[in-house]
Amino acid sequence: MGHNLAELSKEEMDKVNVDLAASAVAYKERLNKQVLDVQVEQEQPEHLREYFRERLAHYRKLSETLPGAGYYATLDSKAQQ
Repeated sequence: MGHNLAELSKEEMDKVNVDLAASAVAYKERLNKQVLDVQVEQEQPEHLREYFRERLAHYRKLSETLPGAGYYATLDSKAQQ
């Protein structure tokens, strides 16, 4: 896959958008923000819902290695001092 997203086929672009939705769900979960993964999954094209679940599992696993919401709150409080 190249770097120019405008050159992607419709199917490839749909997969990019599904991947983006999965990463957004994992990001919001990591920051303890309200998000309904089931609702986001239902918004994806039916033939890509399994792909969405795979990518969501990937991003959730990746999230375990990253700092949570408390880390950012600590940075904000230090910056305000």
